[in-house]
Amino acid sequence: MTLKIGTIGCSRVAEKYFFPHINSSENADIEFVGSRSIKKAEEWAKKYGSNKFGDYADVINSNVDAVYISLPIALHEEWAIKAANAGKHVLCEKSSSISYQSAKKMLQACKNNNVRILEALAFRFHPQHKQIQNLINEELGNIQNFYGIFGFPPPPENDIRWKKELGGGVLNDVTCYPICASRIIFQSEPISVLAHLEFDKKFQVDKSADVFLKYEDEKTAFVSSGFNNYYQSKYDVWGSNAKISTKRTYAVPQNYKTSIYLHKDDKIFETVIPPADQFGLMFDTFCSVVTKKTQNPYGFEKDLLNQAKLMESIRISNKEKKLVFLSDLKD
Repeated sequence: MTLKIGTIGCSRVAEKYFFPHINSSENADIEFVGSRSIKKAEEWAKKYGSNKFGDYADVINSNVDAVYISLPIALHEEWAIKAANAGKHVLCEKSSSISYQSAKKMLQACKNNNVRILEALAFRFHPQHKQIQNLINEELGNIQNFYGIFGFPPPPENDIRWKKELGGGVLNDVTCYPICASRIIFQSEPISVLAHLEFDKKFQVDKSADVFLKYEDEKTAFVSSGFNNYYQSKYDVWGSNAKISTKRTYAVPQNYKTSIYLHKDDKIFETVIPPADQFGLMFDTFCSVVTKKTQNPYGFEKDLLNQAKLMESIRISNKEKKLVFLSDLKD
C-alpha cells in the first residue's frame, strides 16, 4: 500500500527534508499541499509533483491517508486533532506541543479515531545510535552520566523561534533533542528534573537552557542548549570502563559522514558512520507502521507523551525554581 500524504505547512524543514525524500519514496506519494498562502501552496504543489493544493482545512477534508504537520509548535495541537478526527494518521514536527495537557489531547484524539501519531525527532533514526548502543553494551561497563549539548548562533529577529505566541524558544526548538537522547541512552524515563531557562528581554522567550536530570540507579544527565552559541550538536556517554563522544548527533545532513569516538585505555578509537537520510528513515518507518508492514519500533504514542511530560517538568522547575519529580505530574 502506498500512502497518500498531505502537508500542513510549507516550512523550511519540509522543503529541506520532507519533499526531497518523498519524491523518491516507495511508501508514499505527495497528494495534497496545504499552506496558509494558497499561492505558495500552488507553487509548491507544482514544484513537487502534486496537482492538489489549498489551505490547511482543504488538506484535512481531502482523501489523504496521513498528514505531515510542519507548523509553528503552538499550532500543532489544533491541526493534529483535526487531522485525527478526520481519520488521518499524523507525523508531527517536534516539539509535538507546548504543554503536557496539549499532548494528551492530541493523543486522545488519535486514540479515539484509531490513527497513529509520531513526533518527528528524526535524529533517533540515524544508524549511528544503534552503533552507540552496541558500544555501550560491549565497552562502557556501567553507564552513569550523559552530557548533551545543542546550540547555534542567534536566529534572525523575524524567525518564528523568537515568537512566544507561536511556541518559540530554545526548549521547544533545541533542548528537546538532547533531552530525548538522554532517554534513549538510559532506556528509561527520568525521576526528577532541575532546570534553568534564560529569557531574552526583547522577545520574552527562552534563549538558553541548562537542565539536570536524575534517572534510576543514580544515573544523571546534564543538557545545555542555546541560541547564542558556537554550533554544537553532540553528546557524551560516560561509563565505568570507557567513554563515548559524538561528532554530529541531532541535525545531521543527508550527505554528512559523522563519527563516534570511543575513549578507552588512554586511546581514542574512531568509527566513521556513512551518510544517512535520518528524516527519510523516520518517514519510511512511520509509513511502514501505519500500513502494518512492520511493528512499531518503540511505541510512538507513549514516547510522545513521555517526552511531553518531561518537557512540562522542565517548564515547571524553571518557573517555580525547584526540583520537580515527574511522578508529581498528573497523568
